[in-house]
Amino acid sequence: MASLGRSTLLPQCTSCLRRVTQLTWGSLQQVRGKSKAAREAERNIVVKLLQDVPRFGRAGGSYIPLNPATMRNRWFPSRLADYVPAVQSKKLRAEGVEITRDTTFGVRDRLEEVEDEEDDFFQQPKHYVRPIEIDLLSPERSMELLNTFVPPTIDFARQPIEQDKADGRPRYGASDAADILTAATMANQPKPSANGIYGSVSNADIASTIKAALAHNDEAARVLLSDGDISFVTGHEGDDTSRVKQLGMFRVQIQIPGAKEPITRNIRIRAKAEPGA
Repeated sequence: MASLGRSTLLPQCTSCLRRVTQLTWGSLQQVRGKSKAAREAERNIVVKLLQDVPRFGRAGGSYIPLNPATMRNRWFPSRLADYVPAVQSKKLRAEGVEITRDTTFGVRDRLEEVEDEEDDFFQQPKHYVRPIEIDLLSPERSMELLNTFVPPTIDFARQPIEQDKADGRPRYGASDAADILTAATMANQPKPSANGIYGSVSNADIASTIKAALAHNDEAARVLLSDGDISFVTGHEGDDTSRVKQLGMFRVQIQIPGAKEPITRNIRIRAKAEPGA
């Protein structure tokens, strides 16, 4: 009786057997996902080649599938291909037009990596840049132009250092010791020259002024003059012949490297006028 009861619970028709089988074993079946290549193929769009591209196809009438990011970032800005609208893409497929890349087109060496060929293709062409040619003047000609365009005297204006004048009134400090220390410090400090100026006039200042004068002539503007080509003959302090720090009239030498003899010019440093004077 027990066996008869169990048999009565089993499905009796074919459709019931099929349904029970699907419910029992369907959950145990493994569902394979799509491969990466298949997923990428679904994302590809149809483009029309405007230029010959190795391993892809020939320009003019070639339709190929391409990754949207590659088209957006590289191909379309480089005008290698053009977008094909979705309506036209469906029409091409309906007409049986072949939409595939030609991996053998333009291949010179089958052992060459595809990525390397694509990178070489997308490299920007190297344009020839012609070097700048400067027709240099001879040292003798440069000195002739300097002698012609540089005036005998070059003027500069600087602010003179004001001299402290004793007013006869006693100076009081916080204490007698402070007064003694202040007096000793002032006695040890060197007194500024009566013609001292704030800052200085250097050979760089003179070179800049001379270059501005030479700029008004096309040939003279080609004279190459540096700060080291100018040195003070008078008025400098010690061995530093690159600047003077006082009012007065001084002489400088100007000599281009390679020239036989220098030329001399006067540098006049005058007191700068007070504003509103």
